[in-house]
Amino acid sequence: MARHKKHERMKELDRRRQRRKKAIKARIREAKAEAKS
Repeated sequence: MARHKKHERMKELDRRRQRRKKAIKARIREAKAEAKS
């Protein structure tokens, strides 16, 4: 059981990390658009 819980936590962390990556990419894209205009 404990092992399963650990796996769930890892999945949750990975999901959070991917979401952060997407947010950072979006922010960079916005910054580039601002620089162009």
